[in-house]
Amino acid sequence: MSMQTIFVLSDEAAVLTELCSGARAAADQVTAILFGGEAAAAAACGADRLLFCQPSGGAVMEDYAAAVAEEVKKCPSALVIVSNSIRGRCLAGRLGVLLDTAVLTSVGSLERSGEGLVCRRMVYGGMAQRDEVFTKPYGVITVGAGVFEAAPSGTQAAVSPFEGAPQGGLKCVNRAEKKESGVDLVAAKRIVDVGRGLAKEEDLELCRRLAGTLGAEVGCSRPVAENNKWLPKSSYMGITGVQVKPELILLLGVSGQIQHVGGISKSRVIVAVNKDKSAPIFKNADFGVVGDLYKVVPALIEKLS
Repeated sequence: MSMQTIFVLSDEAAVLTELCSGARAAADQVTAILFGGEAAAAAACGADRLLFCQPSGGAVMEDYAAAVAEEVKKCPSALVIVSNSIRGRCLAGRLGVLLDTAVLTSVGSLERSGEGLVCRRMVYGGMAQRDEVFTKPYGVITVGAGVFEAAPSGTQAAVSPFEGAPQGGLKCVNRAEKKESGVDLVAAKRIVDVGRGLAKEEDLELCRRLAGTLGAEVGCSRPVAENNKWLPKSSYMGITGVQVKPELILLLGVSGQIQHVGGISKSRVIVAVNKDKSAPIFKNADFGVVGDLYKVVPALIEKLS
């Protein structure tokens, strides 16, 4: 189905710029809708026009699903890209119903093929990739942070208020900000990636010392953040986490499960350190060191200092 127009939806200005960059490469017209934040700061997001909505009265982003659907239906056909956050996925599901179309989650790339748009994403837990196209006039996809590279825009989008009213059965009565210090792995040029080969939480200091020597940020595999809770959840990389493209990523004790590799595979140079010579990560690394990270890392710090 031909889709010359793409709508990009987010409640974060930084993510909006990334998504608009990917949309611009695939469509003639890009309309961005930002929920909250500062409209002026998002005007250079790369869209042709920016509709700004400041939710009020306890409304949340997905409460505007009906209003967004009406805006989308002003076009004979269109694709809707929503940020792959919890709120974004809720909104995407509602839009799928209102637009009578399917929702494709965690799309990894978007390409124009003839008159259609091809959405590529991981399936079967990262074991395969599948190309899909929408056969109806409208389509809805979710895209995670780091999938598209934010490109600077030399033009300012035409900014106007989003006139839609919220409709929903839930009301936000209180908001407690998370006391979590995360890092922007998407923007990092160098990353030290920590896996389950690390014996205890205190040993993260050794990895941080190496990262400081390299001028790198520290990220991890999902179990380190979700199971061990040694690092914030925003620090884990993978298909369901952050997807990164650094110039260099150094993996320490990372086994190389495909779900994790899917989030780091676009790195320019991948270096792996693992004491198991049969670890799957060596099949995906540019350089590999078979050795104990507790011996290799101190030696690296000494050499690089």
